[in-house]
Amino acid sequence: MTKRDLFVYAVCGDAHSELVNISLRFLKRFTRKDVLVVVARSSAPIRHDQVIRLESSGRYDDRQTSILMKTGLHRLIGERPGCCCYLDSDVVAVSSEIDSIFDMKTGPVTFAADHTRMRIFSRWAVSCGCASNECDHLRATIESKFGVEIGHPNWQHWNGGVFLFDSESTNFMDMWHEYTQSIFGDPHWRTRDQGTLIAAVWKLGLQHQPVLPRNYNYIVDAMHGVPNPKRPALSSAGYHVDREYSLDPCNGLPRPHFLHFINGSMGARGWKNWDEAEALLT
Repeated sequence: MTKRDLFVYAVCGDAHSELVNISLRFLKRFTRKDVLVVVARSSAPIRHDQVIRLESSGRYDDRQTSILMKTGLHRLIGERPGCCCYLDSDVVAVSSEIDSIFDMKTGPVTFAADHTRMRIFSRWAVSCGCASNECDHLRATIESKFGVEIGHPNWQHWNGGVFLFDSESTNFMDMWHEYTQSIFGDPHWRTRDQGTLIAAVWKLGLQHQPVLPRNYNYIVDAMHGVPNPKRPALSSAGYHVDREYSLDPCNGLPRPHFLHFINGSMGARGWKNWDEAEALLT
């Protein structure tokens, strides 16, 4: 059987469908690989010819449903003879080198590191009420909920925005999916998939596995350093500008292959980081 690599998205709701249409414009500009969109609860058109539309119950909200679709993708698309690369809908391709990501697969699954460490991420994953920027409650909650001990209090956890999986990933993906489903409705947990990702990684002893180089999931945070109360009213002109990379191949700064625009900054015109990315399409 011929090996066929695949980029794949999983989105739920009209808002994420609009984002995936933006992401698709960038991806199609730079890849020759197959691209699949798995979508649920969306009346918005998906501007792509390879789409799987799912029926979903009302048990979970759009965000929870999209996370369950993501962690269960291996079941939704069936076994394939190649490698799959999942992309969040707020990830955009910015380099002709993106297809090289399929050569980076190691172990059962391959993720990139997050832009923060576990103690900082902790209060965003569990409802601990901590005012401090760092805490250990996520580690304690994982042990209480799943019986998984995280041996490193400030482990460099993985980011779920871009990852590789294939026919060898079933056990890992099943565990991540089941762990994630089990936290929905649990008041100690926020609706995210990274805390359960940490639990699955350590449960299966994969914490020392190599991760993707940063340029395959370069996280751009428009809200970096912005206090939470000021974020809702902040215009794109006030967004944090990341000057540590460049899309100019002649510049000496790191050149990403994918940019991951977190905290709702995808498509924010008037912000240097987005404007430079969008200029690649013209």
